[in-house]
Amino acid sequence: MMDDFNIGLSNGFGDVKTLIDFNNALRAVVELHYPSGIFCRGCGMNEEYNEPAQLLPCPTILAIEKAISG
Repeated sequence: MMDDFNIGLSNGFGDVKTLIDFNNALRAVVELHYPSGIFCRGCGMNEEYNEPAQLLPCPTILAIEKAISG
């Protein structure tokens, strides 16, 4: 699906609804990976300490930032 979307945009006829859907999906992922102090709440918990396990920025946010920056 993503390849079809990229081809459509590169040809100048991207489907606006698809663009909105991708935007909403990306926003949902980013909202799941919100900060809690210096940790990411979306990356799971450290059961031993009962706190988030992943320091910020988490791999998910880094991947999104890399893709957006080109």
